[in-house]
Amino acid sequence: MPSTQSEPEDVAKLRHMASEFAEGFNTGDVDRIMRFYGDTYVDINLRNPVQSRQERREYYLQVIRKGGFRVQVHPDEILIKGDFGFIRGSIELLRPSAAGDSGRTELRYLEIARRQQDGSWQVMWGMDGPVQEYTPSPS
Repeated sequence: MPSTQSEPEDVAKLRHMASEFAEGFNTGDVDRIMRFYGDTYVDINLRNPVQSRQERREYYLQVIRKGGFRVQVHPDEILIKGDFGFIRGSIELLRPSAAGDSGRTELRYLEIARRQQDGSWQVMWGMDGPVQEYTPSPS
């Protein structure tokens, strides 16, 4: 399906999706989060990665119920290839700090989204993980 929208509009929609995810998560509004998911989602981090829409909803309800932290989502790079969008960024997990703990954890994430017939976007695959430090060995 050829796109009738320009790339800047699509990038703006995908950035908005990240913002809405964070707001939905931080306010406990799972329906706000789920607006961006279709019938199936693949979460590479899970042992059983393929989730139905209902399973994904239950996953977020469980994570939010545990509570104790907020998220900030920062899409650093968005690449549009036809009807697919590749979003790479960082997620900050913020929790009350304790002695010797900053209360901040940084993750990196990658999501793949697909443009829908109405021009909206839905995420279909995703993965995230902690930032790892790397220093090249001296030659």
